[in-house]
Amino acid sequence: MSPPAAPHPGPRRPSSESLRWLADGLAVVGPDPAGVVAVGAARLPTEPGVVTVIGEIAGPEDWAAITDALPTLVQPGTAVRLGISGAGTALGPAATPDRDASPAAALSRQVQADVYAPDGPLLLVPGGTLYVEAGWRRSSGSGQSVPAGLRHPRPVWEPEIDTVARHTGGALRAWSVPAGLWVHRQTADQARVSYDDPVYAIPPESRRAVVVVGRPGLGPPDPRAVRTVLDALDPSVLLTPYGVPLSLVVDLASELAGRWGRPMEVATGLPTLDDENRLVSAAVDPDGRDWWIPPVSRLRCAPGQAPIPVAPPAVVAGLPTDGDGYRLGPGWVVEPTAWGLWLRPPHVRDDWDDLRRRPTDGTRLTILVGLPGEPAPPEVRPLLSALVARLTPQQRARTTFVPDEVEVLVRASNDPVPAGTDGERISGPRFAR
Repeated sequence: MSPPAAPHPGPRRPSSESLRWLADGLAVVGPDPAGVVAVGAARLPTEPGVVTVIGEIAGPEDWAAITDALPTLVQPGTAVRLGISGAGTALGPAATPDRDASPAAALSRQVQADVYAPDGPLLLVPGGTLYVEAGWRRSSGSGQSVPAGLRHPRPVWEPEIDTVARHTGGALRAWSVPAGLWVHRQTADQARVSYDDPVYAIPPESRRAVVVVGRPGLGPPDPRAVRTVLDALDPSVLLTPYGVPLSLVVDLASELAGRWGRPMEVATGLPTLDDENRLVSAAVDPDGRDWWIPPVSRLRCAPGQAPIPVAPPAVVAGLPTDGDGYRLGPGWVVEPTAWGLWLRPPHVRDDWDDLRRRPTDGTRLTILVGLPGEPAPPEVRPLLSALVARLTPQQRARTTFVPDEVEVLVRASNDPVPAGTDGERISGPRFAR
């Protein structure tokens, strides 16, 4: 149930050391020395008629600041959302199904308004989502407390995804995660999932769920078991590999696209926000120790066709289009593919689609020059160097050239760097405990 709509939630209370107001109806509580919580809170969607307080309680004075401020701000018809871990968890022997003793329930009786609060740890997910694995609860002023979903804002796909997560078993383990569903092999000795895992930091999409396939260190799951799960979901889902070959996920998407008669999309790695807040795909190695950003982030798998990029990758930015490729120089185009970049003559016929479908594990970038069985002509050398110069250092370090002798042409410009990009890591969610 969504919070009730209402007029302006009331006057803004002056900031204090514990409670700092970012806008009318939006405040941060507790310590936030780097300002990360404030930045994440500012990305939350506006809820008319709701006063939102988000942060971490470091001591009694933080909670006192909330209980002192809210009674003057919560007018009739308004509600409160507490983005505070455990604020909706029942405490002590007084808890009953109809009347609990959680901090949120006590506050709802004090202000005589609905209070939404997490029943357990809260994750502030990049992009502006609050996720609670145990669920949000809505406490009313009358003392009742009822479930209120796992995610805020609540996406349309949440009931379907969470139902599938609860009923998946056997050889496959399914976890409900902020962006959707995570499926991987079921093993007896697998380590418990940590909220610091980057799979919990995938920005959710409101209209479709992300299905993450695989888990580093476990090996690929049985495609038949994954297919059974996908058959129970809306075909709009976005598939992404996690420590498993990209070809496994592309093959699944292509098969389902043919069976359902509609395209499916595949992310080439975990969807994540880069330092400039752009959505990219981070491909994770099978052992989980390293990752990289492939040139192509999304692929569209249409019935009976080779997978193609959803949008032009940054590596071809500014190049004029030429048929299915981008003109790199006289007589040569570059075509982005699922496995890498194809530097070829223009007007290559569809009978080369088998080449476009060549499998890839997603850990390397392949640059194919010319047509199979034909040597690369000398005039391609400056064009190849120009193409390599468009790659990031991380991508150049993962590049394989086909045929092998092409590497001699670009050895001077291929300056290897560690694939992890100077110690960077994929950002995890906040408030993970």
